[in-house]
This record gives sequence, structure tokens and C-alpha cells, in this order.
Amino acid sequence: MALDLGHAADGLGAPNDNRKMDIMNTAPAEDHPPSCRDLVGILAQSDRRAAYAALALGATSVAEVADLAKLRPPAAAAALRKLTDGRIAAYDSEKHTYRLLDDTFRLAVQAEVKISGRGDGDGAGSYFRRGRLTSIPGNAEVRHRVLTVVTDSFEPGVAYSEAKVNAICGEWLDDWVSLRRALVDEGLLTRNRSGTAYERV
Repeated sequence: MALDLGHAADGLGAPNDNRKMDIMNTAPAEDHPPSCRDLVGILAQSDRRAAYAALALGATSVAEVADLAKLRPPAAAAALRKLTDGRIAAYDSEKHTYRLLDDTFRLAVQAEVKISGRGDGDGAGSYFRRGRLTSIPGNAEVRHRVLTVVTDSFEPGVAYSEAKVNAICGEWLDDWVSLRRALVDEGLLTRNRSGTAYERV
């Protein structure tokens, strides 16, 4: 086993993303889709379900959602903000319109199947929250399943610098050093002899 040494035009409901990323901890731009657990949490509130239904019926603005969902405009705006933050819906800042994202639920189910299997699951899913890892599992079998999901962030046959590996790992877990080491120790990433590059196995 190898060891690693080393929306705001209508003034309502537009998403606000001011997240700042540490250049050493995160890669510039690849977001992860919400999990099934995330989606259930977002839609647990009745106003959000009503706003979702209104979008499905063709509403595209805060006013239309408020009318169809029988919500006050501020409540409709708040619900739409949660749907966009959760990537269930998207806001077009040029057209000032909302729409549902068709692939969100499909991608969440695919990820759930990959993490937990089609049976009763093995507990791996509990280590993911909002598309990121909460920690590295101690159980070897669960850890391998979780780390296999992370490994999909790396393209086969591509050599990655240590800084790039750190950035990708930082997208998944704040403790990117431990995650990088776990991927190497698990045999999912290899490090060259000079320690300058990593590749997916």
C-alpha cells in the first residue's frame, strides 16, 4: 500500500453566492449536485413545495409564483431563493426568470445508488452533506465506497500536480491533506517517485 508523504433584478429571491474559496483548498469551479437528503430537506417546507409546483406549472417570476402558489410575494421570494440555492431551480439574471433544473433529482438518485447501493445501503450516504464529505469513514468497507465517489473527480490517465489534487480534495473536505492521503493509501491515486504528480488508478 502506497503512503502519501507529502438574482436581483426584481429585488426578490435572487440567489446570492458570495462564497470565497481558498485557492489551496478548492478547485475553481466544479460544484456537486445536492444529495437526496438535501432535496428532502429543502422541500420539507410547504412554501417551497408550493413554489416548486408553481414553477412546474409554468410560473417564471416571483409574482407568478406568488399568484399560483397563493403565497405573499416575500414568502414566494424566500421559497424561490431556497430552491435556487439548493439547485432545484435556476434564476436567469438576464431574463429575470426562474426555471426548474431537470437533472437535479436524477443526479441525486444516481449518486445515492452509487454511494448506498440499491439495497438497504451501508451507511456511506451519511458521510455526504450538500455534495461534500463530512468526514472520512473509519470502517474500511464504507471508507472505500466513499473514497471511490471522490475518485470520480479525477480523470483516468491525467497527471495532477499536488496543488491540483489539494484543490480537488478541498472541494470535498476541509481537511484536504487527510483526504489526499486516504486516496493514496486506499490505492485509488498513485504518486510518482519524484512526488510531483498524482494519477487515478
